[in-house]
Amino acid sequence: MIIGGKGTAINIAEQIEDARHRFGYPMRVIGFAIDDSSLGETIAGFPVLCGTQNMGELFRDSNVKFLFSLYRPDLMRERVTLLRSYDIPPTRFANFVHPLAYVSSSAQLGYGNAILSHACLQHGVRLGNNNVVNAHVVIEHETQLQNSVFIAASACIGARANLGTGVFVGLNSTVREDVTIADYAFVGMASGVVQSIDEGVVVYGVPARPKR
Repeated sequence: MIIGGKGTAINIAEQIEDARHRFGYPMRVIGFAIDDSSLGETIAGFPVLCGTQNMGELFRDSNVKFLFSLYRPDLMRERVTLLRSYDIPPTRFANFVHPLAYVSSSAQLGYGNAILSHACLQHGVRLGNNNVVNAHVVIEHETQLQNSVFIAASACIGARANLGTGVFVGLNSTVREDVTIADYAFVGMASGVVQSIDEGVVVYGVPARPKR
């Protein structure tokens, strides 16, 4: 079950079903949990099963795993807090790696990570929990993502970088090797990050500079 039902949540659902139908991937989407009743009873052909605060029945079914995709670039700290409020054990979150993605055999993934098609995770990459790596993202060797990091499509993260919890990296951005991006920092789309970023700072541009 995917917690969410807009934007990337729908992309993840459709990629899971694509992987299941075309490659025999051993996972299927049973539906969404989302609190926005205006979305109706189905989203993109998938049922809305419940709100995020009443997942109890599904939680008791040990065959049901979760993926969290309620991230928004302007609300990363709040969404991480929301995820923690569910008090779901990490082991109940499933990793999804699309068969057309490349994940090095030396990479390490925690729980609840979504790696979409044509993403590339190189040697020694380490992911914590509940990260979203979108299509055509490249993460170079020995880079580490903490928890609840969102990397938008076609971004490139250089070697030995360290991205903290709740970091958002925008579309088509580039992060130089050996850079640290602290918790809840925001990188605007098409930016070039060449130096480390402090916690909660918004940067954009080439080179990326703090928003004034």
